[in-house]
Amino acid sequence: MDTRRTWGDSAGDLGESGAGSAIPSAGVAATRGLLVGRVAVVTGASRGIGAGVARRLGREGAVVYGAARTLSDLEAELAGMPNARSVGVDVTDSEAVAALFREAVDRHGRVDYLINAAGVLHRAPLAETTDGEWAESLAVNLTGVFFCSREAVRRMRAQAPDAGGVRGHVVQIVSGAGVRGWVGSGAYSAAKFGVMGLSEVLRQEVRGLGIKVTEVLPGMVATAMTERSEFERRNKLAVDDVADAVLTVLTASPAALIQRLDLRHLQPE
Repeated sequence: MDTRRTWGDSAGDLGESGAGSAIPSAGVAATRGLLVGRVAVVTGASRGIGAGVARRLGREGAVVYGAARTLSDLEAELAGMPNARSVGVDVTDSEAVAALFREAVDRHGRVDYLINAAGVLHRAPLAETTDGEWAESLAVNLTGVFFCSREAVRRMRAQAPDAGGVRGHVVQIVSGAGVRGWVGSGAYSAAKFGVMGLSEVLRQEVRGLGIKVTEVLPGMVATAMTERSEFERRNKLAVDDVADAVLTVLTASPAALIQRLDLRHLQPE
């Protein structure tokens, strides 16, 4: 695993900032500047939903730490974003996850958002699912979410709340497979059901600390993961639809907790 770190342009474009110092925005790349001064960690940022969310948050002025296993793909995806940091991280490695958050806090003084978007899908009936497919599905889709969420909460609870009393926000990109079993994707569904349970417990544990936890459940999204014959006839959401939904969640009133957001195509068939 390559754990080198690079900025989308150069580290000098972002500069150093500790707690209480201003974090530069994305400048002309920002649309409304809704997230200027915020720091976000986005997993699975080298492709699909994770990449779309990273770009969206960056355009709104957030400093974005994009994490993925393949650093070269990540760097290519986030190229041209001077406020993006590409970090090669395997979310199933708890020490690498801790190092990612430690770097973000050491450099900027805080982490405001975690978007858990890393995922893997193996299509096979349960009776045909291999040990390796089962293990990888749970490791990436569930254990990785646990490692990242745990580290984010540890950092968020130690930092000062913002003006609205919010210390941080964890957003889990789940799936309809987390509330309804997908035939032929048993390992994926099992992991996503696990994420829903994990998130419910986490929300109850940290909401009193001013930390929000939200599950976003998109329907079918046009990504490399869904470019398969069994999905061809479905109308799919665009990655940007999901990214906009995540932005909506993050910019809700400080007093408002969106616990779960279900997102579907208007005409799915």
